[in-house]
This record gives sequence, C-alpha cells and structure tokens, in this order.
Amino acid sequence: MRLRMLGAAAVTSLVLAGCTASSESATTATTDATTGSAERPAESSPPAQPGPFDFTAATAAGGTLEGESLKHRDVILWFWAPWCPTCLVEGQDYVADAIAQMPEGVELVGIAGRITDENEVGEFLDFTGTGDATHVLDEDGTLWADFGVALQPAFLFVNDDGTYEKGGAGLTTEDILAQAERLAES
Repeated sequence: MRLRMLGAAAVTSLVLAGCTASSESATTATTDATTGSAERPAESSPPAQPGPFDFTAATAAGGTLEGESLKHRDVILWFWAPWCPTCLVEGQDYVADAIAQMPEGVELVGIAGRITDENEVGEFLDFTGTGDATHVLDEDGTLWADFGVALQPAFLFVNDDGTYEKGGAGLTTEDILAQAERLAES
C-alpha cells in the first residue's frame, strides 16, 4: 500500500511539473530582454534564416494568421496548451481579465500548442473566457520552438521595435497589464 501511494505521488509530481513554466520566477522572468530582430548580415554571409515571425498558421476561429503581421507591433504572445491545468487557471483568473483591459495598440495573441484534439481548444477558450483574443493553433509545437518556448504557460512581450521579453507562469492580471502598458508607452 505504501509503495502504491509513493508511486502515485511521484506520477502526480511529474504531471504537475509538466505544466509549470521554466524555473524562472515571474518576477525575474521579465527582466531578461532578448532581441527578436536579426542583425544586418555581412555581405559575405549566407542568406538570413527565417525568423520566428515567418509563419502562417490556422486560428481557433477558422481563419489564418500571418506571423509577419505581428512584426513592428506591440503584441503579447501567450503560449498555452488545452490540457494544461495551470494554463486553465491562469487563463480564467488572469488572462481573460487582461484581454478585456488591454491598452489601445497592444494585442494579446494566444499560441495553443501541442494540440491532440482541436475540440479541446474551443472548450479551453469557452472555459477560460479568453476567446475574444486571436488564438493560433500550433499542433506540433513548431511555433513554440521557433520562439524558444519549451514549457507552458509562457509569455513573450514583443515591442514594436522587435525586442521582446519572456515571462513564465504565475503572472497576474496586473503583471500582464503592466507589461502591456510598458509596450504601449515605448
């Protein structure tokens, strides 16, 4: 009996660990800025590789989104998975409110990744109340990888100058809106 309980506890820990963001805390996650824009290559350099915004993807609403349309705009990318309990809570408790209060000129775009059943995406959006935002379907996690995202939930706060900052799980509505205001003001 004791062995069975230890096994169950280990499995539960692994499942929960799979839905948490990287070891960065929410307070330090947004302090490391990286650039999302490519430097001008030297004349002898090989052709530039496609960047993370070089994509066309289906949306949950049935349309498509051209990643290039997000360049040179203030946008918050929210990486989530429909089977992630942390994403469900974060979406319902914080992201839905942030979407409703987003400052003018800043857009939140969800990147639903590692999808096993597209019906789960609609259920997730209904449950969390985040369906007012655009959500891209990243079935195999390619977009996540292109943006350097390994775990969900995660955020990228993309400035119109091409720079961006990463944020992990644990961000509140106030945290998300503070980043959105910073984007809008720059």
